[in-house]
Amino acid sequence: MKKHIPSVVLVALVCVGLSAGPAFSAAPGNTKKVTFSSKYSGKASLLINNGKATISSITGSGKNSLFGASKVSGSGSAAASQQCDPFGGKGSIAGGANKITFIVTRSSSQQGCANGESGPVTVTFHGVAVATGGNGKANGATGSLKFNGSLKLGGTSGSQDGSFTVTLSGTLTVKG
Repeated sequence: MKKHIPSVVLVALVCVGLSAGPAFSAAPGNTKKVTFSSKYSGKASLLINNGKATISSITGSGKNSLFGASKVSGSGSAAASQQCDPFGGKGSIAGGANKITFIVTRSSSQQGCANGESGPVTVTFHGVAVATGGNGKANGATGSLKFNGSLKLGGTSGSQDGSFTVTLSGTLTVKG
């Protein structure tokens, strides 16, 4: 049976930050649409066992277009039995008094794909994170952020710590 690395950790990170400048447009009810982009890098810790991956923590830092320097954090789970497996989880992007919370629903649209069955592997991942709230410049954030990234792991089973990079982009609606 092939063992593969889950992408949940990376998805959570992607949802955390963006790198392009914000673009605002007026919206009804004192809300505005913000073009969001970010890039983060950091560490993911997971346990891969019996066809399941538990992502206990994702932590990273980077910059986003809405409130600048920020940190991403999250957790999740994934199947770990195929070369490409679905994943899901929850996380946040925070910097100063600003925070965005998000979820990634486990589905075939959110996948992590390992480049091997054993030894050091790179997992590429992609999906959509859905903003579920926020405060500060991200007050009441809603919307979807597409993400792409990679995670480098030393193996495909047991406890694994690896480094990741992720980018995300999309449009958020915030109260303002």
